[in-house]
Amino acid sequence: MLLFKPIIIAALLFGAAGFSNHTVNKKSLVPPGKVEGNFTSHKNKESISVIKPKINADGTGCDGKCELILRFSGDHTPPITIEDCIGGEPVNLGDLDGDGKDEIGVLREWFNSCWHNYNVYTFKNGRWQFAVPPIHTYCDQWENGIKAIEKYPLKKGYVKINYSIMADSNIVVKNKIIKVK
Repeated sequence: MLLFKPIIIAALLFGAAGFSNHTVNKKSLVPPGKVEGNFTSHKNKESISVIKPKINADGTGCDGKCELILRFSGDHTPPITIEDCIGGEPVNLGDLDGDGKDEIGVLREWFNSCWHNYNVYTFKNGRWQFAVPPIHTYCDQWENGIKAIEKYPLKKGYVKINYSIMADSNIVVKNKIIKVK
């Protein structure tokens, strides 16, 4: 009987239907694949839906364009289209530049390679633009929990970016402090 207690407890915690690989942001109860924030206005909170391209049957290309679309719940918020991208989950990075609006980060996914750009978007003058140039990352960086971008607390409007490079046949993570656009 002692052997079955952990299984019963796990069933109660994770649901009788079994374990789920989906996580839910418990604070806002936003379903998987959606993120909330104040992205375009100081007052209006909205959510982001991710629309991934359809991958062809053999998994080597897309049926149509290989682009990821971030669609917003706000009626007047234009979508973000990321070309040459088959996946990625948006992250609310908070207000990196001090303008009262949240920035969005997306680790771009592609069919092959561990090298992926991390894009950071900000909404300025009625359109989306890069808050910083795309950040080059390698999968080891993410596996080791090294974030691509963090707010720099010592100077308003600046961030610390962590990026991967090839140096002497090794991949290393470097960092620098830069101003957000």
